[in-house]
Amino acid sequence: MVSRLSSSAQVSSLLPLEEEQLSNYDPQKYYPAQIGESIGKYRILSKLGWGVSSTAWLAKDMSRWPWQKTRYVTLKLTNCGPQEKRAAEEEVAISQHIASSCFDHKGLRYIRLVQESFQVQGRFGQHICLVFEPLREPIWRLGRHLGGVGVPIDVLKPFLRILLQGLDFLHSECHIIHTDLKADNLLIGFEDPAVIRDYVRQQSLDPAPWLLKIADFSAAVFGNVPIMHNHDIQPQPFCAPEVLLNAGWTYSADIWNLGAMLWELLAGTYLFDGRCGAGAGAGAEYSRERHVAQMIGLLGKPPSEFLDRCKPSIRSSMFSSQGDFIPTHLIPPADFNFQNLTPFVSDEEKNLFIAFALRMLRWDPESRATARELLQDDWLQF
Repeated sequence: MVSRLSSSAQVSSLLPLEEEQLSNYDPQKYYPAQIGESIGKYRILSKLGWGVSSTAWLAKDMSRWPWQKTRYVTLKLTNCGPQEKRAAEEEVAISQHIASSCFDHKGLRYIRLVQESFQVQGRFGQHICLVFEPLREPIWRLGRHLGGVGVPIDVLKPFLRILLQGLDFLHSECHIIHTDLKADNLLIGFEDPAVIRDYVRQQSLDPAPWLLKIADFSAAVFGNVPIMHNHDIQPQPFCAPEVLLNAGWTYSADIWNLGAMLWELLAGTYLFDGRCGAGAGAGAEYSRERHVAQMIGLLGKPPSEFLDRCKPSIRSSMFSSQGDFIPTHLIPPADFNFQNLTPFVSDEEKNLFIAFALRMLRWDPESRATARELLQDDWLQF
């Protein structure tokens, strides 16, 4: 069994399963890789995981001379199809742009880039193979290894500093918006190359790495464009309000994404799920209205200046002309507040943590802190 590479509303990222178990699994889409198979100059050693549009494999570079160090890589084999091909080509282009950006910025080392790409012929079409450095696992697994659900705060803080350095590099130097930040895309590296060899031999590791890399730029876009982006992005629970309400978005959408993601990292839960709240029964389905209602429950009503930028048809379906939220019955009760939603933080630093989160979770995108500003936050220094 392996863990899936991406989460969805239907399947938890915490469950070990294979892609073939999904009801919508299409064998003609996935490349049928096999252990021991050679793909280009690489021989597949083991399966690392899978996503809705690809599978990932640990492989060995067979082109090395005997006196050279053994080289292991991760192969990401994309599904066949025009959409997957285009996404892979865009990820390669983004990686090449990042690699050619400022080499002096510390954040560069915390970005996982495509090292090589080539096409593979499958039974039902062409697949793109992307080659990456091998990384151990998503950060959420660290909490499980340490005997809990979320990652302990003292363990997470150094990773957050790394993440913010990486985001600052992407935003300020590369002008890239990631758009898909989630625990599955924050990968922990191997602390020593020898551990990779142990992994190949044993298929099991003890968690002790202290290197994090931001991965998966398949949905990333350039931020230095004349007109704001306005297409749907981000994992559903982490959607920024400007994305939900079609107000146009830029780098600050990543910042909201990070703020909302803190609950997934620290507690294995979602701050905003668009399902629970006032009037929601067991098994309630997601709705944009309920998602916005949860934001209002925590942050108050959005400012009129922000609502003025939203898509008129979406705004009028939820807000009056005075800016009041129409389906008030969806707003969670008063006990839906930051004090109650942060049981994983000690009383000693709770207020600092909430203040840190609120620098990211703001209605107005322009008022959110930047990644560079967040690096100096009091909570991270506590």
